[in-house]
Amino acid sequence: MSLTFAGLLSVAWRLFRRDRALVLRLAALFVFLPAFAALLLCDPLPPLPPAPRDELMMRAWLAAVGEWGQGNALFYLLADLLASYGVAAIALLLLDPDRLTVGQALGQALARLWSFVLVSVAVAVPVGLGLWLLVLPGLYVQARLIAAVPALARHPALRAGPALRLSWRLTKGQDWAITGALVTLFLAQWVVVSPLLSADEALRAPGSGDPVLLGLVDALLAAVPAAYAIAVLLMGVVVYRVGASRGS
Repeated sequence: MSLTFAGLLSVAWRLFRRDRALVLRLAALFVFLPAFAALLLCDPLPPLPPAPRDELMMRAWLAAVGEWGQGNALFYLLADLLASYGVAAIALLLLDPDRLTVGQALGQALARLWSFVLVSVAVAVPVGLGLWLLVLPGLYVQARLIAAVPALARHPALRAGPALRLSWRLTKGQDWAITGALVTLFLAQWVVVSPLLSADEALRAPGSGDPVLLGLVDALLAAVPAAYAIAVLLMGVVVYRVGASRGS
């Protein structure tokens, strides 16, 4: 089976519809809620200076980010850890041939959490650098590594490094179709998130805060990336199954 970007999105959507009750419950508890709590409890990250090429401004910004990290980074790290746990549990539920119960999937995800976290970090670092540089390189790297978490879920003995190499092999020849699907999702996310970020900044300004409206905006700011993360996982499951069926 050869993937097209539209076909990949279509199959991932069908997979979601089939298992949406389980996926939504776990995603809400472990991916959405921790991110929402972090947004509510933490100060916003200092905005980039208007002149990023100005050395003094950048030094001041980096100092402000360092101060912000001392008081807030732990909450975001905990949210990311819980998100990795939830994504691992969902992957195990979707890929285990014995069809685990939710409790069994959560137990296995906890026992193997270190491997899932290593894979998540190993994917996030080059993807983040690529997105920061020019967006498309980051999405291409994400496309090549998209099957790493599903591979780890399907093969209990697999470790982080071999899972990444397996994903790179499974996505060979399908890389641009997968990248096209990721570009579609990324642009959809950006279109929704951009006005929400502006609204969040305005609502946090002194004297203009409406706590109810701010909570609603922050809920959406947590929900959209959570939906993106689950969509990427579902696409990864499809890519892994197609690659495994071809014997790649």
